[in-house]
Parts: sequence; structure tokens; C-alpha cells
Amino acid sequence: MAIADIAKPKTQVSALPTLNAGASYYAGSKSLCPRHYQILMDRGWRRSGTILYLPDAARSCCPHYTIRLPAADFKPSKDQRQSLNRWNRYVLGEKYIKEANTKYPKSKAEKKQENEFNLLSTVHEPETTTVKPDIPPEHIFTVTLEPDDFTEEKFALFDNYQRHVHHEGDDDISKAGFKRFLCSSPLHRHNSNGSKPLGSWHHCYRLDGRLIAMSVLDLLPHAVSGVYFLYHSDVEKWSFGKLSALREAALALERGYEFYYMGYYIQGCRKMRYKGDYRPQYVLDLHGFTWDPLDDELRRLMESRSYASMSKEKERVASLEGKSDGGSEPPSKSTKTDGAEVAASSDDPAGLAGEDIKHPVPLEASSSGLSLLELGMPGLTPLPELHRQVDLDTMKVYLGQRVGVHEMKDIVSWHSGGEKESGSIKGAIAEYASAVGPEIAKEVACDFSR
Repeated sequence: MAIADIAKPKTQVSALPTLNAGASYYAGSKSLCPRHYQILMDRGWRRSGTILYLPDAARSCCPHYTIRLPAADFKPSKDQRQSLNRWNRYVLGEKYIKEANTKYPKSKAEKKQENEFNLLSTVHEPETTTVKPDIPPEHIFTVTLEPDDFTEEKFALFDNYQRHVHHEGDDDISKAGFKRFLCSSPLHRHNSNGSKPLGSWHHCYRLDGRLIAMSVLDLLPHAVSGVYFLYHSDVEKWSFGKLSALREAALALERGYEFYYMGYYIQGCRKMRYKGDYRPQYVLDLHGFTWDPLDDELRRLMESRSYASMSKEKERVASLEGKSDGGSEPPSKSTKTDGAEVAASSDDPAGLAGEDIKHPVPLEASSSGLSLLELGMPGLTPLPELHRQVDLDTMKVYLGQRVGVHEMKDIVSWHSGGEKESGSIKGAIAEYASAVGPEIAKEVACDFSR
């Protein structure tokens, strides 16, 4: 496409309703390796359909924090255990439970293990593959991992959920919207080593053959990432939000994904704080990409700072201590500025080894006109570090099927702008490389074909 067209935003990107809490950096992709998305998530990114986004945590009224739960360390609370046991009793029925206890009495060791609560055995207890074959349960309950393809059955569940939970009407609910949002993910779906599913999947819950709930999951090399969860209004009283979280944590544990990602944690939003009840959670620090426990200390920091970073807080404390010891004046606290927002093409080219991320382009870096690199947006790799790992001149760009893939230096206008000029090609690519990180920048081609 022509260079002049780069600044034209795509409305479906800039108008995403879930991203209106503050500025975000956007990119689009219809072909993405799960390993690459794992890298992006560990830099603070998430996806909505084919749109990838990194919120500007420092310039948001309610910062979004990436959190993850080590599955092996997860200890369900009493309330969470009770919700799971209550559902299991409903599925199995009192008659089944009594008969099973009579026919298959538990040993002392089994009773002790039962009292200690085992997440894996408990979540699978009411499933058809686990129940005693000679004792019929009250209900037939199955949970299956299925491709994230569209079906009328899934859409009917989505329709019911959106109407009863989000109070949407006919004008808000469509098959096209459901497909765009929760089906046909850009992630490549396949099995790693023949047994570990990767890509985007639907975790389907069926009671007596009827689909009653569904999780949309991204399965990555080291993570089960929850994208969305929906349930039928008929089962609302059974706390399916808790049941799904427990099952997804169990999936991460038994399939060896290691971590369970529940999406963003927002301390200032009551509806999002529940994620902190699944412990122990760790919060991504976007300065250095380290993980800190979500404990009382970090929560207090979230309450007292516009954006909480443990590494930055330690630097601030060290600076204050240096000042009190006669050291130099600590840096003053930066003032908040408007964030940046970029949009991207959503077309998917062919012939790039199945992998492409669309080139994100600047709409308005900020009211100051500064590049994101100058603003210091959390989650970006500073230019000096980026230069040590990435040669921007040799980054790959896709220019359409007729032109193919080239290096950035082959573009005529490549050398006409600077890396901190967000309106230039070089400036836009520098922002992109800084946002996605060195590894993605070197391995993934940008798309200029639209």
C-alpha cells in the first residue's frame, strides 16, 4: 500500500469497546504462532479476536496488570472448594453417592487424601469417564476440549449469555460478531509432542448432552490463558465462573502448561478484583519483565500510585535513601500525559511461513506529539537495549503477494525519518519493535500490503 495510507485508522480497531479505559498500542494478526503469543503475553499484551493490544498502564485511569497463577502452587479457598463440591453433588445425585460409598468404601488413606482436597480428582469426579460404570448418576456431565470453530450450538449459548448477563439485544448480537470475537483465532492450533494442545480451543461443558457453558482458551507453551467464559442462564446459580477457573487451573496442572493466566487484573475495579482470590497470583512488572507476588504490599502500592511497579518503587526508595545520605537529588515524579493509540491492517497475507503481525501505525502519540519511545510507555524496550539486539534495517516487511517480503532498508523512504519520529516509517517500526520486543521483532514480518 502507499506510504500515505499508513496513517488511516481502521474503525474496528480504534472503536473496540473493551479498550476504552485508556490508551493502548494495537496490532492486528490473523496468523500467529502460540510461542510468539506467549512472548507477547509475558510483555503485557492480550488479544481480542485478531486484535493484539498493549495498554499504556502509566496513562490509564485504571491500570491493567498481567497476572498469572502457578498451577502447582494453587490452593483453592474454602468457598471455591464448596462451589465445586456442590456442583458435583448435583450432577451425581444423592442416590449415586450413597450407593458408591456402599459398594466402593474408601480406605483410611483414601479418606485422608479426600480430606486434604485434591483439585484434579475433584474436578473430574462427576464426569462420565470417572463415575462408577455400574451406578447411574443423576446427570451425564462431560467436559471436552474442541476446536474454536463456529457451531449453531455455541452461538445459541453465546446469544443467551449476552442477553442475560450483559443485557444486550438483537442489534448487539450477531453470528458475525461471535465468530470475530470468539472463533477463528489467529493462533495456529496443533499438538506439541503429540499430546499437548496448542492454539485456541473451546472448553465445552455439557449436561445430559446439552451445552451449558464454554470457556474460550488460548493454550500456549507455558500457559492456559482464559479469553472468555459464557454459561447458560439455567445454570447461573451454580457459580460457573468459579467452576471454570478451577477447571482451567486444573488443565494447566495436568497437561503441563505450568501457568494459568486469567487476563488483566484491575485493582480499582471491583468486578476484576476477584481474580486475586485465586492464589498465589504474580503480577508482571513491565520494567524489566519480572514477576512480583500479588500481596498486601503490592496492593497498597496499586492504591497509592497511578501505576504500580515494584522495580520502580525500589529505585525510588533507593534514590530517597541516597538523598538522605547526602547523595544526589532523586528524580522527580513524572507527570501524566495522554497516552498513544495505534491501529493496524487486519488482512492476512500468504507465503510468510504461516506467520505475520500487521504493522501498527500511529494515530496520535500524545497531545505533546512525542513518540512512545520518548514518553516511556511501560512495556517498551528502550532504544539502547533494542539496538543491542535488533537491527531495524533488516526487519522484515511484507508488501503484498506481487512484491513479497523485503527488509526495511529496501523501502525508499526508510532513511528519511528518525526512530523517534512517530509519523515516519522508521519511527513507527521502532515503536513497534520496542513494543513487541527483540525476539518478535526479529522473527515476525510486518504487513504493509494494506
